[in-house]
Amino acid sequence: MNTRTRDRLKAIIRRPPGRVRRKVRRLRERFVFKREMRLRLISAMVLIPFVLFSTWLGELPFLAFVLLTAALVHYEWLRMVGAGTALPLHLIGTVGLVLAGAAAQFYGPLPAGLLVAATMVVMAALAHTGAAACKARWAAMGTLYAGLAVVALIMLRKGEAGFGAVMFVFLIAWASDTAAFFVGRNVGGPKLWPAVSPSKTWSGAAGGFVAGIVFGAAVAFLLELPVTVVTILAAGCIAAAVQAGDLVESAAKRRFAVKDAGSLIPGHGGVMDRVDGLIAAALVTAGLGAVTASETPAAGLLTLMAGS
Repeated sequence: MNTRTRDRLKAIIRRPPGRVRRKVRRLRERFVFKREMRLRLISAMVLIPFVLFSTWLGELPFLAFVLLTAALVHYEWLRMVGAGTALPLHLIGTVGLVLAGAAAQFYGPLPAGLLVAATMVVMAALAHTGAAACKARWAAMGTLYAGLAVVALIMLRKGEAGFGAVMFVFLIAWASDTAAFFVGRNVGGPKLWPAVSPSKTWSGAAGGFVAGIVFGAAVAFLLELPVTVVTILAAGCIAAAVQAGDLVESAAKRRFAVKDAGSLIPGHGGVMDRVDGLIAAALVTAGLGAVTASETPAAGLLTLMAGS
């Protein structure tokens, strides 16, 4: 065996041919995809019945569920931005969210919003004085992020129409998120925003958008509402908000070089990784419901879709 042949064999042994590497990569991606889907399904089987049951029980159980979720989101946010061990920030933020949630439930969105703003000021002041290794604006942004979710969801659940309105936004968010993941991984194609989230594709975003509209129409039908153009547009706006909320959180994680906000939910990462799209969807849904002259955002949303 001459020297050239021997060197070529060594090169092949050190670095397999391109088609072999591509095949190994596809097998690895398929394995990771199946593993993540299995974990997501198991997590969904555990979490979704709990969420539905707490929502069905009434406004106060739903309030407790929302406050627990918001506290976990706030905790994960502070850890992400570098304030993981700053106990004063965690305590002040949690207390502020609880007070804002109670104000939203019993007094309305204005007092709740003022409490969120006051908590943001305190959080920023504490971070500025060196209570945590994070900048003041990022500490305040975490409170705003979780606080808006608290106010929007609690206001949306109020009243007789609250359960239907919450189910409308929840099912659109779940369907859109799941379809985006499944379609994006199986179809692939051009990246949606590679600088922020290299794994998200236009095909996944389209799949999530379509699934959100389909499930929104299905929920409207179950609520005995006419599936009109307005219903389709509302579901489309909410589905688009889910994708936007996911990208916002991805941008924040990329800013702080974090892959997942936490590890509490298998297959999803942290709580914030699971509810990022839902937070944006809840804000858009509450806004759609508030455009009508109804007593609650939920009643306004259903009135808007009913066209009356």
